[in-house]
Amino acid sequence: MTGRKWIFVLVPVLALGFLISARFKDIAKSEAQQKSEAGARRGGAASVEIATAQEQPIIQSIETVGTVTAEFTVNLSPRVSGRITYLEVREGETVKPGQLLARIDPSQAEAGVLSARASINESRSRLAQAEATSQANAIEIEQAIQQARAEAVYAKSALTQTQKSAEARIAASQATVKQSQGAITAAQAGLKNRKAQVIAGEANLKNAQLKEERTKSLYEKGYVSKQDLDNAVAATASAVAALDVQRAEVEGADADLNSAKASYDSDVASLRAIRATTEAEIESAKARLTQANSALKTAEGNRAQLPANRANLEALKAGVDIADAQLKGAASQKSDTELKSTILGTITKRSADPGSIASPGQAVLTIESTNSIFVDANIPIDQSARVKRGDRVELTIDGLPDSKILARIDQIVPSADVQDRQVLVRIRVQNQEDAIKPGMFAKVLIETKRVESKVVIPLDAVKQDKVFVINAENKAEEREVVLGERDENNVQVLSGLEVGDRVIVLSFSPVKDGGLVSVTAERRLDGTRVVIEPEKKNDKKESADKPKGGK
Repeated sequence: MTGRKWIFVLVPVLALGFLISARFKDIAKSEAQQKSEAGARRGGAASVEIATAQEQPIIQSIETVGTVTAEFTVNLSPRVSGRITYLEVREGETVKPGQLLARIDPSQAEAGVLSARASINESRSRLAQAEATSQANAIEIEQAIQQARAEAVYAKSALTQTQKSAEARIAASQATVKQSQGAITAAQAGLKNRKAQVIAGEANLKNAQLKEERTKSLYEKGYVSKQDLDNAVAATASAVAALDVQRAEVEGADADLNSAKASYDSDVASLRAIRATTEAEIESAKARLTQANSALKTAEGNRAQLPANRANLEALKAGVDIADAQLKGAASQKSDTELKSTILGTITKRSADPGSIASPGQAVLTIESTNSIFVDANIPIDQSARVKRGDRVELTIDGLPDSKILARIDQIVPSADVQDRQVLVRIRVQNQEDAIKPGMFAKVLIETKRVESKVVIPLDAVKQDKVFVINAENKAEEREVVLGERDENNVQVLSGLEVGDRVIVLSFSPVKDGGLVSVTAERRLDGTRVVIEPEKKNDKKESADKPKGGK
């Protein structure tokens, strides 16, 4: 009995001891697992952005903006005033040299031709009559004297009228010149205002850049957030964009000033032409008066002697020559009523319509040689020594954003603009199918140096002439590199790397030599990024052992 009692007592004690021992084992296993997981977290892989070393040329360049301009621009304006009776061409149409584009009402010019033709016929008739009647009697001589006197009175009246008309035309042209001078003054004021805005924009940009630098420094020290740094960078970009707009406005104001100056030069030229024309008309009227007076004296001299008739004949011959010159002048004025194209080009502006009044110096049509165009771009004078004629240029033109146009520098203006210290570079562009239009905005990338490189990586991957290379085990290895030429984004590696090596460009946590890394993105040499999704692993859960047996 005593042995059985001990058995009944010992069995529960042993069972309780077994349960307590199992519990302690579970606790120890859990603590070991927690320690293992904590250690794994402390030694976990750092997330990094990488780039692959590739063979690619290093291209040093100058980036600027430009404007598409035509090689030739012709403002077609008439030499005579009048109503437009024919004008059928419109913007966008192609015209050829010598093609009739517009016609001014030729009625007045035709009347002048008829009048001049009648005058020359009359002069010839009078000459023939004088030759046939050189032995005329006194009655015929008196009639000739009266006719000569009337001609003298008419010539004097015509001279007075011509002088008054000349004064009025010159006064009107002088008023136009004065108005053009006022336009130049206004354009100069506008240009000055735009330049003041550019100075303010440059100050804003400088402040934004300084703030960005301070924010970047604080961010690197961990005092500000990434959002603050992004905001500072965005503010700098906004200031750059605003400054570009303001500079474009300066170019527009400068173009307005040049246009005002061109208008002024045209008005001055018109004034000179009017003065020359009126002087010629006055001289012609004076010659006519002189001729009339001479004819009168000759007629009066016929009373005394017949030999004076020869002088009259000579005067009449001079009259024929003058009438012939007047006929040629009238025919020339008639030809001036037709406006013809002087170049092969495209109509880009039509400033009048049939029925409107055209005036000398006022353009009716503007023709531009769109088959031969340039992109005009300005570069700072301190960078002008880097470019030369024939340099390769890559153009991106607004309106044609998906196509890169390759061209060459055709002309470099040898002097800088005194206003903005910029050097003008002209780039000739082959305008296939007239897709590029004058006035378009172009982004210009001038290639100043090209170095063929076997190994190229992003600049951001280099820290103090060292890089981290990822090996086959996804561990970081620190290497020293020897660098060569560089451009804005990339750098040439002369030694230390080979094509295909993966280097760390950006890490989201500290990277140590020999440390494990996890690649989250890859940066290409053109600056674009490709996000790399992490590999998904199926978690395998071990099921707990179920106790065997019954209850």
